[in-house]
Amino acid sequence: MTTATDIPEWCYIEALGSCRHDNQQFRGASGDELKSMLDCSPIRFVDKVAAPTLISLGRKCSRVPPSQGLEFYHLLRCQGTKTKLL
Repeated sequence: MTTATDIPEWCYIEALGSCRHDNQQFRGASGDELKSMLDCSPIRFVDKVAAPTLISLGRKCSRVPPSQGLEFYHLLRCQGTKTKLL
């Protein structure tokens, strides 16, 4: 996610509690950083979603890559959660 968004520092702040991203020196997240990000990612908790869910995706969205939204949508459908994709 950090390499696919226009706000990579947000990923670091939300997952790690501080911004360890230097906009002047581009780099991907380390293995430990990626594990911390996965631990608090919505995809990690998809099995807890029970409410009907409406997902709206845009091809030009620079915050959540459409592929990640589609993955969330498909996982919801696979577990039987009533879901609609716009």
